[in-house]
Amino acid sequence: MTKAEESAQCTGFDATAGNVGYLREAYHGGPYVTKYLVAEAFDGGSAAIAAATLRERLPTAVLMHLYREHRLYGGGKDPGRIDLDELPNALQAVFTQEVGDETHEDFAAALKPESIETAEGLIAERMLPATALSFVDFVALCERMERETGEACTIVASY
Repeated sequence: MTKAEESAQCTGFDATAGNVGYLREAYHGGPYVTKYLVAEAFDGGSAAIAAATLRERLPTAVLMHLYREHRLYGGGKDPGRIDLDELPNALQAVFTQEVGDETHEDFAAALKPESIETAEGLIAERMLPATALSFVDFVALCERMERETGEACTIVASY
């Protein structure tokens, strides 16, 4: 990675910066898309992952992202804001509610082939919200870098 590429990843937690190699998702509940898309990096902190593997996982990752966004933030609820009256309940949930780390695997296993085909069409047409396109752009970047260098990109998981 060049210094310019490294600097481009300083995005201030931008959830739409996949095009520069930075993926971000809030920790408000699973399934976590990054734990599915770049699972090997979460196993050891970093891993070289072939772009073909990322491309194969991408339709499921996009569907997972759309599902997660709807489930967690549906109805226009801003995840960064909470009413003061709701604060005690929200904090209690943080400390008592356990979110399974592998829920992404359950989600992926339940998808039907026609759902994957639909996602492939949405990806090809780029008919997705910016946060979903971030995953698409990340995979495209990995493909380009792998073509240029002949090596799979090393993905670093930081959480």
